[in-house]
Amino acid sequence: MTAFSQNPTAQPNPAVASEGVIKEFTFAESTIFPGTTREVTVFIPAQYDGSKPACVYVRQDGYNAEEKPLLEKMIAAGEIPVFIGVFVNPGVLKAPVAGQFERRNRCFEYDGVGDRFARFINDEILPFVAQSCAVKLSADPNDRAIAGASSGGISAFNAAWERPDLFRRVYANSGSFVAFRGGHELPTLVRKFEPQPVRAYLTTATHDMENCAGDWFLIDQEMDKALKFSGYDYEFHVIEGPHCAGWIDHFSDAMRFIWKGWPQPVRPGTGAPRVRDVVVDNAPWEPVPGDFQAPRGPACNSKGEIFFVDVKTNRIGRIGLDGSLSVFASDAAHASSLFIGPKDELYTVSEITGEVLVYNAEGKAAPFASGIKGAYGLALPSGGIYISAPAPGASAEEGSTLWYLKDGQKTAIPAPEIKGASGLALRPDQWLLSIGDGRSKWVFSCQVQPDGTLINQERFFWLHVPDWEDDAGAQSICYAQENRLLVATRFGVQICADDGPTQVILPMPDRRRTMGVCLGGPELNTLYAFCDGKVWKRPVKLHAAGAFTPAVTLTGVPL
Repeated sequence: MTAFSQNPTAQPNPAVASEGVIKEFTFAESTIFPGTTREVTVFIPAQYDGSKPACVYVRQDGYNAEEKPLLEKMIAAGEIPVFIGVFVNPGVLKAPVAGQFERRNRCFEYDGVGDRFARFINDEILPFVAQSCAVKLSADPNDRAIAGASSGGISAFNAAWERPDLFRRVYANSGSFVAFRGGHELPTLVRKFEPQPVRAYLTTATHDMENCAGDWFLIDQEMDKALKFSGYDYEFHVIEGPHCAGWIDHFSDAMRFIWKGWPQPVRPGTGAPRVRDVVVDNAPWEPVPGDFQAPRGPACNSKGEIFFVDVKTNRIGRIGLDGSLSVFASDAAHASSLFIGPKDELYTVSEITGEVLVYNAEGKAAPFASGIKGAYGLALPSGGIYISAPAPGASAEEGSTLWYLKDGQKTAIPAPEIKGASGLALRPDQWLLSIGDGRSKWVFSCQVQPDGTLINQERFFWLHVPDWEDDAGAQSICYAQENRLLVATRFGVQICADDGPTQVILPMPDRRRTMGVCLGGPELNTLYAFCDGKVWKRPVKLHAAGAFTPAVTLTGVPL
């Protein structure tokens, strides 16, 4: 049992378990779930005095009167901090004519993965509660818990896992980690994602639900194993009984566990083995200082300097070895991306002008080729150049084209299976070319022939697609000398083994889509991730490869 000595609003008094106040509201102003109506109940404990923002407890499926005396007792005893309880029912879209069946929104809101429900609670419900009840609610994710049973259980876990910047403490009873709306993939993603700062108390039942979406008893055990595999701070309990058995029986223990040690912050898990092969302990993402608008197409030279195109400002930027940002060329000639040659020469391609330019060390451009509206380019150590040209316009029916340039000649290589060819990377042993497809879940692999032609093309690297998107959105890609392919995607940086599967996913701190990825820095072991408006960096256990690195003998990546 923990007594909190740093309660943000009042000191606990074990002798007093005064009744809190219950307030009820109807909320019908959502823009995230437009047109819906729902009931919201708010519990304000007697110890709340309004002097400081209070912790928050959010509960799906509305108010449960059995929780109120338990919360009052634990708050009075100092076992949990003083918090405002917010009990939210799922929304309904009412029928326009009396007697017609309404649209039930519960499955859509609760079982849908992604951050929509978390944003709904944070952006709409909590401000509504704060204003309606005249209470101060903490915005610190360490001060927020979220809970629910069944579909409410998966929504609670998913809200914290997707947005640990909003919630970090979870109680999920008989969580529906099944195939309603992609939730069955969460245990797999927990194994592959860099661990998040989330603490969870999970339960399942011996005779839990089973239907077309899956077997709750089995999938909840899979989530247990995934959390253990990735080193999370959590508890998992199997309860004798049916679906949602033991909610109240375990409620007090769950609250004590998820709030243990508060206000000390919840820490991330230790990480799965392949994650630990990549990340450096205690070295999270850090923002690169500077004015970034829409940075794209990064590349690293032999020194470890990073170059990129900012397509909004039409400039080429450089991140120096000391981390400083400078302008390499004030006019990027509408470049889409850039790439580095074997002698550190810098090339740009443009989907607008169709020009390929080469820049000298002073940032002066010279024509290299024309008539190729390219998205990304790659220089080979042998001197040849590949340029990817995705399907024109919004249509992917025509596929893409790769261009091979050498000795003043350009050769078109049709790639009809690739809907939207994007980033290019050469494996460090220099005989396999990887080609991103921004309109699918694939990165293609091809064998490079001496004359630049490509054979043995396969949809080879399998990327994870966010459930709410239609594709992985692969953009720039790069290889590490350690035989791993890094891909900038909607999920962040996905890192693939040499035989194709994604093993590691490194999301951005704000979960933005990653548009560019590159390794560089003085030791070539700093990972850079480029997003709209931001660039992130962190040290890793991988090292950059490029046209400037000699061919190496590779070995397979462990499973």
